[in-house]
Amino acid sequence: MESRCPECGEVAAEPRLRYCENCGAKMPDYKPPPLVDEKGAAAVAKVRPAPPPYNGPKWLVPVPAHSPTVLGVILHMVAMGLSILPTMAGLGPFWSFIMVMCGLLVVAREYRRENIPNIFFDWVPEAYYPSIVPTLYAALAIGFLLPMMELSVQPLLWIPGTVLVAGHQWDKVFTDRGGLAAIFDPLQLGRGARILALVGVMVSMMALFFTWKTVEAPAVTSIGYLTAQDRIRPINMARPQTDSVYTESGPPTSGLDLPIGATIELGLLAILMLLMIRPQVDRPVWLRFVPIGITAICMAWVLVNMRMKVGPIMFLVGMVPVGLISALQAVGRDDLDPGDGYAPAPPPAEEHYVEETSMSLDNFPTETAGDKDGQI
Repeated sequence: MESRCPECGEVAAEPRLRYCENCGAKMPDYKPPPLVDEKGAAAVAKVRPAPPPYNGPKWLVPVPAHSPTVLGVILHMVAMGLSILPTMAGLGPFWSFIMVMCGLLVVAREYRRENIPNIFFDWVPEAYYPSIVPTLYAALAIGFLLPMMELSVQPLLWIPGTVLVAGHQWDKVFTDRGGLAAIFDPLQLGRGARILALVGVMVSMMALFFTWKTVEAPAVTSIGYLTAQDRIRPINMARPQTDSVYTESGPPTSGLDLPIGATIELGLLAILMLLMIRPQVDRPVWLRFVPIGITAICMAWVLVNMRMKVGPIMFLVGMVPVGLISALQAVGRDDLDPGDGYAPAPPPAEEHYVEETSMSLDNFPTETAGDKDGQI
């Protein structure tokens, strides 16, 4: 940017000079160029239009992105943050990390859908949060309802957060075009012998709340207040539980408090989800072996933690019908077929957003005509 003398018209060699080198007249004040190119800023503003004024519910005005889903994610994060206290329930390091990562992607997706700029999420590519992300997050939030149920403030945070996320995402990712409504049918759990698997899973999940083990009192082997020659050695016997001096007392442990207890509970829910797949939906061949694999893991877990308590015995009883139905699925003896009288898949709803990746299972290698009897 050049500086010209107002008297003689001489162009100054240095624009910051206050007086002209030729005539000595006072030069105009130097104005440095702007740090941000105004033309470039205007071009960026044209690429991303300003969001329209918010005219939704008033209770969502202070919520980031004005989204109930974001509010639900915040409640979940607070509930998991309280799990650092020893007396609070928790999901463990692995599942807490998964929930945090999925929650951040869900929040970024809501900001992008509402066209609201945010410096913390604008750098995340849109390909990183397709419709499967909020679906997975809502499913995990529902699955972890049981591990978070205890007499504390955590259920008061987790339950409303789950309702907000699932309710807000229902029409956006579940019943929308490419959603899961055309793949799953909950009524299928009540058809044929599959109701036995439903009852078995419910019994096993209830067993997780019962006592699985307790801290036993140490046995008395000798009394050492006499001399070595006259020492009395009574029969081994357990000290009373009320003896606070010698007893290492502790609260009873439920199934959800055991290692990978929350993962076992998710596995039981996964079996029910696989049994809810409609017969008309094509699925990979290996998918029919997943229920029997989950059942084997659950059986190994309960045998490792087996005690003569109500919890493990009740869990083992519930796994008997689950294992039977899983074995029938693995060998291809399915009692359901896509014949007459079965409810067809609902038509896709109108698309509210830009078309996303389809949630169907058509992209997987499907079974041949000879394996039709082996469909789940």
